[in-house]
Amino acid sequence: MGGPAMTGDALASGFEGLLTGFTVYKDRVPASPSFPYVFVLTNFPTVSERSNARTVHARHLRARTVAVGLTGPSVRIVAQKLSNALEGKRPVVDGWSLGAIESVPNEQPIQPDLDVTIPGTLENPLYQPFDWILAGSQT
Repeated sequence: MGGPAMTGDALASGFEGLLTGFTVYKDRVPASPSFPYVFVLTNFPTVSERSNARTVHARHLRARTVAVGLTGPSVRIVAQKLSNALEGKRPVVDGWSLGAIESVPNEQPIQPDLDVTIPGTLENPLYQPFDWILAGSQT
C-alpha cells in the first residue's frame, strides 16, 4: 500500500486524545489515584477487512474504558462525560480515514472493586467498564 505505515500507537493516541475534561490514566493506575477517573486500555488494531488479494483494507481499534469513583453518582457523572467525549466522535490521525467511535454494549453494572481499598478507609472504589470500537483504513 502506498500510504503511511500503520501504527497502533497513532490510532490509540487519536482515541485517547478525545478523553479530556476528566482525570485519565492510561495502561496503569497510580497507587494513590485522584477520584473520580477514567482508566483506558486499547488493543493493537486488528484486521477487519481484506481485499481478494488479501491486502489489509481496514482495522478495528478496540478499547476498554473504566469509570471509577467513590460513589455511584460519581461513577455515573464521569461515565456521562466519557460517553459525551467518545460516542460518535471521529478522531483525526494522519494517513487514516476513521469512522465514528461506537460503544459496544457489555451489560456490566456499577460494582465495587474488591481488590482495591481506598487509603485511610476500609471502603472500596466503585467502577463500571465501557467497551468501544473504532474502525479505520489507510488513506
